[in-house]
Amino acid sequence: MRFVLTIYCLLGCYILMAADTLYLQSPGKKIQAKLYVQQGALIYAVTAKGKEVIEPSHLGMRVNDTIYGKQVTLMQLQKQQEIRTTASTQLNSTQYTNHCIAYSIRIQEKAIKYTIEYRLFDNGCAFRYLLPRNQHHVQEEYTTFTIPTKTTVWYFERDSDWKLKSYAGLWQQTGIEQLPVVSLQGPIQGKPLVMELPDHQYTLITEAALYQYSGMRLKANGSRVLQVNFTEGNNGFTVADALITPWRVILYAGDLNALVNNHIIEALNPAPDKTLYSNTDYIQPGKSVWSWITRGDNYMQPEEEKKFIDAAASLNIQYTLLDEGWETVWNNKWQQLKEICTYAASKGVRVWVWKHSKDLREPESRDAFLDSVQQAGAAGVKTDFMNSEAAPLIDFETSLLKSAARRKLMINFHGCQAPTGESATYPNEMTREGVRGMELNIMKEPIPAWHNAALPFTRFICGHGDYTPALFSNKGKTTYTHQLALLYLFNSPFQCIAENPMMLLNDKKYTTILPLLKTLPVTWDETIVLPGSSIGKMAAFARRKGNDWYVAVINGTEHEKTFTLHPVFLTKGMVYSGTRITDAVNDAGFVMETIRYHRSEQQSFSIPATGGMVIAFKRI
Repeated sequence: MRFVLTIYCLLGCYILMAADTLYLQSPGKKIQAKLYVQQGALIYAVTAKGKEVIEPSHLGMRVNDTIYGKQVTLMQLQKQQEIRTTASTQLNSTQYTNHCIAYSIRIQEKAIKYTIEYRLFDNGCAFRYLLPRNQHHVQEEYTTFTIPTKTTVWYFERDSDWKLKSYAGLWQQTGIEQLPVVSLQGPIQGKPLVMELPDHQYTLITEAALYQYSGMRLKANGSRVLQVNFTEGNNGFTVADALITPWRVILYAGDLNALVNNHIIEALNPAPDKTLYSNTDYIQPGKSVWSWITRGDNYMQPEEEKKFIDAAASLNIQYTLLDEGWETVWNNKWQQLKEICTYAASKGVRVWVWKHSKDLREPESRDAFLDSVQQAGAAGVKTDFMNSEAAPLIDFETSLLKSAARRKLMINFHGCQAPTGESATYPNEMTREGVRGMELNIMKEPIPAWHNAALPFTRFICGHGDYTPALFSNKGKTTYTHQLALLYLFNSPFQCIAENPMMLLNDKKYTTILPLLKTLPVTWDETIVLPGSSIGKMAAFARRKGNDWYVAVINGTEHEKTFTLHPVFLTKGMVYSGTRITDAVNDAGFVMETIRYHRSEQQSFSIPATGGMVIAFKRI
């Protein structure tokens, strides 16, 4: 190794001069990354608590017909700095701590110089490339992730070209060795990929801060190697400004609770623009009714939509979503929309409207539409059918969020990829699809219970998701309480409830759960993954809102399972009244029972096949 020189700076960072090998570590030394040069190639590896979770893998890319990462002549650690900040969040808690060590590394290959940045947290690491100058045509990225042998991989599957357009695949598992051949759609997978390591620990590979770039997919090359892949393929894509790639992220967790409560993806995104978001009062999480999924003969008729608004008010639901058809069914759409918004406001309800993304891609058309939506008094826009994470579509998402923020409108993306923490930078993004959700049930592709039991530990680790839960009247091979529990398990600050609200109010079958629906939180102060949880088999969460706790459990299997609850999360010395909802015999509806609980009491429950359970704890 070359001689190493350390120069300390007043700012708490230091410069470490030229070396053949760099050892980077997290604040608590739980995560370490090794970066070195081997025959000119730039190689890295990652260890967690002393065990290699990413084996030696390649770094580099091809831009403007220039190859980076293959002929390295000099590697310098230019800057190291510890970062410790707190930020607000709407994912599993109210705030999180961003604590990491940031490294800036200068790479030289003959006359070419560029930078790689690393950030190491105690629960993961991330890196990205920074190339100087403007106008880059990105042709290929050589970044790879070599996964340890005998690792189980969770990935989503859909046997059509829609798989990587809408990310609406079923979550399932395979061995890392089989990943190149397991899919009929080929070896390219969408993000994230979740790894169950042989020692029952977890890693997750995804990206963060996807802006002015193409979305990352992962190609299984064989020999346990995953390589970054882009929608554009050999055509590549152009970055007009200085090239800063999204962060390539490796999350680490010793258990499922640590995986779910990982906030690295958010932490890697820039803070909101203080000018654009000087006033965020309009950004209000809430529940919504939705007429599209249960639509009948009177769908989108103004009087019918007013009935949905009346039902929303009765159920303490804050929003109604006017989906596809409102522009074509109504003769004078803007006048009618304003009337609907005025009527909804009189009931304490606000309105969202749907718009096909193809009609919003030209800035002039986009801004004219958003102006009209704002003037009508609506709260937000749901846009659909991007069907790609190519660079131009990523730019479209960012520009729409900015334009909406200028008009104090919220956004819901559909027909899109999984999130990469965008809402940390653009907090008016309230949710996005990028998930196989409940609308598949009306398309004769019913969602299986095991998919639901996998989602909290796979897709939802990346961020919020508009699954549109609780379609009781078309629940597939799940139970009523399973559907109810999804409302507590799936994060979405805009929680769109699938079931027709008038049926919820008028059918006595649902009388038992109406108090829960009326008080259902959509954001949480604290989240705990409970013992017994297993990806695809059982998801069991305890969540707190204020002084109240909620336990939600779903069984993803075809046989009855026992769930043991030891409510140590309850406040010591306090007595709680627990309203427990379970499945009636033969899935005939709901059964409610009220029990007193102390944190020291342990109780076992039988969860039926594909069934569920919800307990709402109130302090006495």
